[in-house]
Amino acid sequence: MKYKWKGLDKNNFAEGEIEAEDEEVAIYLLRKEGVTVTSIDTLEKEKKKKKERKSSSAKITDKELLLFTRKMATMMKAGLAIVPALEMLKVQNENPSFAPIIEELLLQINAGVPLSQCLERHPNLFDVVYVNLIKAGEASGNLDTFLDRITYALEKSIKIKKAIKSAMMYPIILLIVAFSVVGVMMIFVVPVFVEIFADAGLELPFATRIVMNISDFLRSPYAVAFGIGAIVTFKVLKGILTSNDALMMKFDKYIMTVPVLGKLVSDSIMARMAMILANLIAGGVNLVEALEIVKNSISNLKIQTSLEKVKREIYSGRPFSKSLRETGDFPETMCGFIEVGEETGKLNEMLGTVALYYEEEFDDSVDAFSQLLEPIMIVFLGVIIGFILVAMYTPIFEMGTTI
Repeated sequence: MKYKWKGLDKNNFAEGEIEAEDEEVAIYLLRKEGVTVTSIDTLEKEKKKKKERKSSSAKITDKELLLFTRKMATMMKAGLAIVPALEMLKVQNENPSFAPIIEELLLQINAGVPLSQCLERHPNLFDVVYVNLIKAGEASGNLDTFLDRITYALEKSIKIKKAIKSAMMYPIILLIVAFSVVGVMMIFVVPVFVEIFADAGLELPFATRIVMNISDFLRSPYAVAFGIGAIVTFKVLKGILTSNDALMMKFDKYIMTVPVLGKLVSDSIMARMAMILANLIAGGVNLVEALEIVKNSISNLKIQTSLEKVKREIYSGRPFSKSLRETGDFPETMCGFIEVGEETGKLNEMLGTVALYYEEEFDDSVDAFSQLLEPIMIVFLGVIIGFILVAMYTPIFEMGTTI
């Protein structure tokens, strides 16, 4: 039988597979090789777990998930057990696609399956952080407290997404207006000027000829083909980027160095990371497992790789703050707070402080991004429209001078 194991080999994190008659023999063989096993499981069990984690077609918004969690926390604080609470939530639910999920949760819990395992089977609705906080609540007997923690985390996540959308809304509207105005001018206004210039027989300036050529192109069938080609190319490049870890790593590293935008991305990642770690450690999850959960909840591949390195070093007995600092991917402020937390034995409190600090930094970054992007978009719109107007009216002024 094959086993998958994790452990320490010469004080370094290691993992792999081994074939043995049973688990005890596997551990014995690994010890002979100088490996201290920290976890071991059969490959068959792992495959079975993956199969059990079936995906769901239900679609719920972040706000609906927040409302579901908040109601559950309130009902359990009032003394209701999980089953009656879910029955009430099923009645109150207004999303038809979410109703079967609640019904399935009820059936499984009545059959003796823990809530965390039920939620784990719907990873597209309940992420690893959500599930592991529920596990911590079940283990500690304070499920209502951890539901409150999840509610708080969801509120912060929604706040961050809302802030990003608000920052991008005005520039996007300006961009749409710019392209709409330019499109109308190119397709309907410029052709009128073309007829005037053709009748006058003038030698047109270079800028005017550029605008006229663009207008001719936009009114031709080639423009549609070009647009479709651009969309297809974008999707192909995106697919290549997401499927190639080396390219994705470079992109994620680059995006964090872009002026203003990079700080916004970095602050949002640090705030999320600190908040999740604080909640998990408060729930009794050990630091290595908490880092694994955080790694899986962050989409930035560069940060994921650094967290994996930090996790391995902690396995080997190195301090958390020192491991973070040596990656070079985490701000000194964060490393300093964590170092203080380690030295004072109040890591959880320090992580909470870090989360609040970077939430405020994120808000400032969003404001700075908005203040920078808005004037750039206005200037961009003015330059484009101004160029078209100057290009079209210059020949007319020349006609007036000639007359």
